[in-house]
Amino acid sequence: METAIKQQFCPICKIEVGWSERYPNYLCGECMGRARTIDGRPVVFGNASINGGLVATFLDNREAYLSDVCFVDGVECRAQEARFGGVVMMPVSPAD
Repeated sequence: METAIKQQFCPICKIEVGWSERYPNYLCGECMGRARTIDGRPVVFGNASINGGLVATFLDNREAYLSDVCFVDGVECRAQEARFGGVVMMPVSPAD
């Protein structure tokens, strides 16, 4: 019996990403790099420390961004701390 190869694609740009049962709709790194606030300011998400904790920073002035919501190519997304470190970002609404 053959095992089906599972594939997964970035919901924004449709490039193939690594398959994840935990995060079935996560954005690729390139799309995460285009994250913006609702008013168009670039924002980046990361971990507060080696022990985790989600932090967000405006790229234009390095001030704290106090939200986990962002927009990538007009799609509303939410960032969250990944289970074993790092950040994962997914659209708020599932892809069509």
